Amino acid sequence: MAEENIEQKDTIIAHKENLVSVMQEENALLDKILEQQTVLHDCVRDKDWEMLNRNIENLQTLSDQFVELEEKRMELSANIDLASDETISPVLSEVRGKLQKSKVENKVLNEYISTTRKFLQGVFDSVVPQRRNVLYSNKGQIVKPELSSVVLNQMI
Repeated sequence: MAEENIEQKDTIIAHKENLVSVMQEENALLDKILEQQTVLHDCVRDKDWEMLNRNIENLQTLSDQFVELEEKRMELSANIDLASDETISPVLSEVRGKLQKSKVENKVLNEYISTTRKFLQGVFDSVVPQRRNVLYSNKGQIVKPELSSVVLNQMI
């Protein structure tokens, strides 16, 4: 009976050590993700589309790695109370903080893109007015009119 308790404690300690290790890896990976998000935001702002594509690929790779680590973390933390454990709680707080920061960065970028899209749509609607009459398909359903082709001799 005492040997089983010792084995259980050793197993829990090993799980906690593995869990802390995985969370530290997540923490380091989140640093890289946050750095890439900043670069991504700069690429969009500077309209550097080639760098943007490379950066998106890098972010996707980092995101895939984070998902793998998160799956490991979920397996290891199944029977452990993360919030009350003194060895895990500080790392958990740091990871959560970085996740929150990443979420804010994504929201800011999405708002910037949305605002820019609305502005450009307004410009195109003013410059190239579209037909406003209703079009129907051969099945009788309403079809949205598509943009006419426009060729510009200057970069917007």
